[in-house]
Formats: sequence, C-alpha cells, structure tokens
Amino acid sequence: MLVQFYQTHAATAQKSTPTFTTLSSQAQAARDAHQLEKAVELYKQALKLKPNWEDGLWSLGSIAYDLDDYSGCAGTFQKLSKVKPDGAPGWTMWGLCEYKLHNYAPALDSLTHVEQLSFNENAELAHAARLHYALLLSKTGSFEKAITVLTDLTRLDKKTPEIIAAAGIAGLRRPWLPPEVPETERELVYRVGDAMTSAMELDYTAANQKFEELLQAYPSEPNVHFRYGALLHIQDADRGIEEIQKAVELAPDHVPALVSLSVILLKREDAKGALEYAERAVKAAPNDFSTHVVLGRALIAIEEPARAAAELEKAVKLAPGFPEAHFSLATAYNRLGRKEDAAREQAEFKRLEHLGGK
Repeated sequence: MLVQFYQTHAATAQKSTPTFTTLSSQAQAARDAHQLEKAVELYKQALKLKPNWEDGLWSLGSIAYDLDDYSGCAGTFQKLSKVKPDGAPGWTMWGLCEYKLHNYAPALDSLTHVEQLSFNENAELAHAARLHYALLLSKTGSFEKAITVLTDLTRLDKKTPEIIAAAGIAGLRRPWLPPEVPETERELVYRVGDAMTSAMELDYTAANQKFEELLQAYPSEPNVHFRYGALLHIQDADRGIEEIQKAVELAPDHVPALVSLSVILLKREDAKGALEYAERAVKAAPNDFSTHVVLGRALIAIEEPARAAAELEKAVKLAPGFPEAHFSLATAYNRLGRKEDAAREQAEFKRLEHLGGK
C-alpha cells in the first residue's frame, strides 16, 4: 500500500509540473494576448528549465523594456548577449536599457560592441543604436567620433529632429544629452545641428547659407567657425583655413582646430607651420592621442625621427586601436633603421585596418 501511495504521488507530481514546451507556448500565448505580467512569469519559469533559450530571453527583455522595467531588461539582455555574443540586437537592447538607467559607461560599451558587429540588425534597431551611440560619445567627450557616426546615420536614414539635436551637441563639443541642453543654448544647438546635417547630406549650398547666418548671429562661438571651416575646406581650402584659424583666435586651446590646421599644413608641405600647431595641440591636450600623432608626423616631415617616434609611441599607448598611429610609428622606425620594430608596427596597422574594414 505504501509503495502504491508513493508511486501515485510521484505520478501526480510529474503531471502537475509543466514542461518547457508547455511553459514556452503559454508564455507566447499570454504575450500575444497582451497579458504581459502573466507572460513575464511564464517566461521566467521556462527559462529556469532552459536558461540559454534565446527567444525567451529576447521576449522577456522586450516585455520588460515595454513596461519601463529597465533594470529587468538590462539584466535579461546582458544574459542574451553572453549567450549570443555575435547578436547585435541583444547588445543594442542592453545598451538602450542601460541608457534609460543613466548607466552611461555600460551603455557605451554595449553600443561600441554593436558598432564592431557593423550594426548587423534590422533598420529600426540599427537607427536607435547609431543615434544613442553618438549621444553617448558626445556625453563622454568623443565629439569627432560622434559626428562620424551621425554622418553615416544621416546618409542612411536622412536627418531627423533627433539627429539634428545630436549633431548640434557634438558640433558645439558640449558633453550633454538632449534633455540636458540649457534653454539658453537650445536655439544654437538646433541651428548648428541643422547646418551640419545639411552638410552631412552633401547639400553644401544649404549648409553654407546656414553657417553664414550662424556666424552673423554667433560671431564669437569658436565651434561655429571651426565647423564651417571644416566644411569650407572641402570647397575652398584657403577660406576653410581662415575660418579654422578664427576658431583658434577665439579659443587658443581648441584642440580639433589645432590638429586640423597641422594636418592641412602637412598636406601643403608646410612642415614648419604644421609643427607649430601640433606642438600647441600637445600642450593643450597631452592625453589626446591625436595631438601626438600630428606632432609625430610633423617631426617626421622635418627629419627628426627620434622625436617623432617618442611622440608616436605615446599616441599608440593612448589609443592602441588607432591604425594610423601604428603606420606613422612604422615610418619613424624605418627612418631610424629599426626594421624589426617598423615591421611589427606595419603588421599591426594592417591588422587593425582589416578589422575596421569588416
């Protein structure tokens, strides 16, 4: 009798324990019926039985996002990204959830990974990933990189009010997110962003007109001169240089303007002028790898490879993933007769170029 009792009890318990197949079907049905809280519980039960269930993690995270449970969705998409490290959608959603939580460092890390995956996801998610990636780059001071990302986004999807705002913030080099823009700065941000996105769309006639109007309204804003100068240099090199120089006159430590002038003068084979601006750039921003790169290139141009190598070694240490720094360092080593070191840097340059081209 006792054995029969235990057998009956075990059979009943087995029948009352839902299987993964049952739970997953019920979870999907609850979600389809918009019974989201019920769906969440069912997905959680199913995931206990099958923790690496990709569709379940995606659905659970998506529901949490829709319910504004950003902490829950961040944790879920973090798990999905570990289960599927080559899946851009999971990394994008993880980044967006962290962004909503104001956890900007992990959000930036996640979206940087999405960029490394070439934003390989549907158009809507790719748009959100690029836009928020650019916003976070500006928030953390990587303004030029943000502008590059926004240029790609604008040419893919055309400009929107969100892209205009992001471009204005990056163009003015302010570490803000859109809600943080002071009321007194909103018009300037919008107008700079509007002019820049016109240039990103290659509508130079409209962009030039908008920048000319900006200069009339904001003659003392160095970043307006710098951005217009960068645009003009494509069309009229001498006028572009004049505008960039005005940015430096207004802000003597304007690093991007100093770096740009050094690069332009190197191309014009004015090594002495390039050296002057590069040295000013390094003095203004010794922890910015780009300043050491341009100084190294200028020193190569005036036949001082030893000093050049020292500067370029600093650049590589600050930004080991920047291909051009390795290329220039290889050039300096070659001039010094350090063939093995030059070959190593040349190989690293090629490796990084290959990764960037994927």
